[in-house]
Amino acid sequence: MVYAIDANILVYAYNLDSPLHLKTYTFLKEEVLSGKLKACLPYQSLYEFYSIVTNPRRVERPLEPDKAKEIIEAYMKARNIPKIYPRKSNLRNVLGLLTKYIISRQEIFDVVFVATLIDNGVDGIITRNAKHFSMFDFLEILNPLE
Repeated sequence: MVYAIDANILVYAYNLDSPLHLKTYTFLKEEVLSGKLKACLPYQSLYEFYSIVTNPRRVERPLEPDKAKEIIEAYMKARNIPKIYPRKSNLRNVLGLLTKYIISRQEIFDVVFVATLIDNGVDGIITRNAKHFSMFDFLEILNPLE
């Protein structure tokens, strides 16, 4: 089983003011970075991470853009966490998911994320937002914060 890391896990891990910081950071360090749990990192999670942690409307103390970039670069260099990205089949997979599930508004971004997982043969996700992905019955959801 390979799990994709959702952006919210990265945000909690690096938002020092979050009450979920220590638990999430420890999980990433001890389970993911150690290689105990097979995980991958979608580019979309890195983009969303940057967007959130540098936004004062989203986090108590936003990171400086250079610091957020440095964290992303460290993950890009992490050899034991493969990076995944949308492939040519992504739009076709998105349209297939839109046919199967009732999707509207911002949910489209979760569908694009799931299509990227399909593109790369990933069948699990590490997230706090199980609700966003629970409709996709083929995904195994792991919430390290429960």
